[in-house]
Amino acid sequence: MLYEFECPCCKRVIIDFRLLDLLESLRGRAGGRPVIVNSGYRCEEYNKKVGGVPRSYHLSGMAADIRIPGAALEEVLKHAYTAGFLGLGLYDTFCHLDIRYNLTRWRG
Repeated sequence: MLYEFECPCCKRVIIDFRLLDLLESLRGRAGGRPVIVNSGYRCEEYNKKVGGVPRSYHLSGMAADIRIPGAALEEVLKHAYTAGFLGLGLYDTFCHLDIRYNLTRWRG
């Protein structure tokens, strides 16, 4: 749903179509389970408020923080990588996925 990608601050939505394509591919690889988007697009003000990095991929609609109910986060990252995501961040309660151009992994 489009509202999942909405900035909580300003209600704007910017989404790169490649992000949507890869999220759909991820859903298929996860057996059709729902992909819950915790954070999609962020305006600069909201990104600062939540402690996002200054050049976050969220600012350009190229990132999503997600979870898949019933799936371990490490499993989600494996599926995300095989789906084609190259920005792969593992946090306590979600995975950050983005469509950068070089493989980068981290723990937050």
